[in-house]
Amino acid sequence: MSGLRFAALAYSALASRLLDANGFESCAIGYAHHDPVSGSWIVADVAPVPDDAYERRDCVSAVLQPGFLIDVANRSRITGMAVVAIHTHPGSRGNPHFSATDDDGEAELASYLNRRGAPVPHVALVIGSEGARARILGGDEDVPVWEVGEKLVLHSPLAGGASHGRDDRQVRAFGEPGQRLLRRLRFAVIGAGGTGSLVCQQLAHLGASCITVIDPDLVEETNLNRLVGSIPSDVGRPKVKVAERMIRAINSAAKVIPLQADIVDEHVAALLATFEFILLCTDSHASRAVVNQAAYQHLVPVIDMGVSITVANGAVSHVTGRVQMLSPGLPCLTCCGALDADAIRREMQTPEQRAADPYVHGVREPQPAVLSINSTVSSLAMTMVLGAVTPVPVKPRHQTYDGIRGRVREMAVAVQPGCVVCSHAGALAKGAAWSLPVRPGASEGDGR
Repeated sequence: MSGLRFAALAYSALASRLLDANGFESCAIGYAHHDPVSGSWIVADVAPVPDDAYERRDCVSAVLQPGFLIDVANRSRITGMAVVAIHTHPGSRGNPHFSATDDDGEAELASYLNRRGAPVPHVALVIGSEGARARILGGDEDVPVWEVGEKLVLHSPLAGGASHGRDDRQVRAFGEPGQRLLRRLRFAVIGAGGTGSLVCQQLAHLGASCITVIDPDLVEETNLNRLVGSIPSDVGRPKVKVAERMIRAINSAAKVIPLQADIVDEHVAALLATFEFILLCTDSHASRAVVNQAAYQHLVPVIDMGVSITVANGAVSHVTGRVQMLSPGLPCLTCCGALDADAIRREMQTPEQRAADPYVHGVREPQPAVLSINSTVSSLAMTMVLGAVTPVPVKPRHQTYDGIRGRVREMAVAVQPGCVVCSHAGALAKGAAWSLPVRPGASEGDGR
C-alpha cells in the first residue's frame, strides 16, 4: 500500500483535536517509517505541537519556533524516520488544498530537514474538516492518506471516473465512492485453492481491477471438486494461472498478477507491504504467522478465513468455518491463540530439514473439503470486505460458522496488552524496521 498510513484511530483523534482550536490553524508532527519499495510512510508516532512551540498563530497561518524544529530534525536523524509536517485549514471545504503560503514554508522546512534530518523523503499533510491532502514535503507529488483499522478509510481525494454499467446494482447498494474504492484498491489473494478461487471469482464480479494471486501449488485431480474456474485439463497447471484466467474471463479490464510462490519465503513476503487489502486463504500456520504480523507491522488490512470438516467413525461430526479481520485495533491471531508453534516450525522447514528433524513424524493427512461449505465461508469474508471499505453497515470483524446447526456467530476476543504482534510494544506500525517471521534464503523462481 503506497501512501501515508495511520493506525486507527490515530488520524481521526488527531484531526478532531487539531480542528477543535477556535478556528486557529493548528500543527502536529508525526514520525514515520519510510519504505521505498511500497512507497509508504507508516506513522509510528504523532502528536499536536505544544502551545509554547508556536512563534505566531492565527486563523490563516501558523509558524513554529526554530528551537522546536531543531528538536524535530534531531529526532528524525537519530531514529531514521521521516517527518510528517501536519497543519490544518479549518475553514476549507472538501479536501483542502495547499496554499501559496504553505508552498513557501514547506520549501524552507524541506531544505532544513534535508540537511539536518534523516535522509528520507519527508511528508506534508494538511487536514480540513471534510478530508485531507498530503504530498512530498517541498514537492508536488501527491501522497494518499490512509487510516487502517476496522475500516479502511482513504482521507485524501479518491481519483477515478464513474463506474461501469455492470456495477449499477452494487452502486445502488453502497454508492459510487464505495465502488470506486473497490476498483482502486490493490488486492492480494494468498492461496488459490478452495476458498481462494471463490474469493478471486467474487473480487472479479465486484469490480476489483488489481488482483495479485499468490500460491505455490499445481492443480491436482483432487482439487477439481472445489477449485472454481478449473477444468480437468488444468491438472498440472499452476493454480494461480487458473485464477488469472477466471478473473480475466469475468473482468477483462482487470490487472491480474499470478505469482507461483510461497508467501513464507522472504522475497515473496516482502511484497505484503505493497498491497492495500489482503485475503488470506491458506491452510498453513506458517503463512498465517507471516501475514498476521505484516497486517499490523505494515498497516495492511487482512481477512483470514478457514474451513474444517471433521469426520469420525465414517460420519461428519463437525462443519466449521472462521472469518477474522486482522487490522490495528482488532485482536491478531496470536491474541486468539489460533497459531500452532510446532506447525509453524514444521511448515517453515524444507523437505530435507523435515526429513532430518526427529520431532516431525508422519505425513500430513489430506482433509475433507466441500465446495458449498467453502462458498459459505468465502462469502462471509467478502461481505466483511464490503463492511471494511464501503458504507455497507456490516459490523462483525470475527465470525464463526457452524454448518451442522446452521449458525453464524460473532466472536469477541480481547486484544492482549503487550502482544508481540498487534501492540505498540510489538510489531504494530514498525514497518520495515522489524523483520517478518519468514523462511530466509529462498531464491526467486525456486517454485517452493
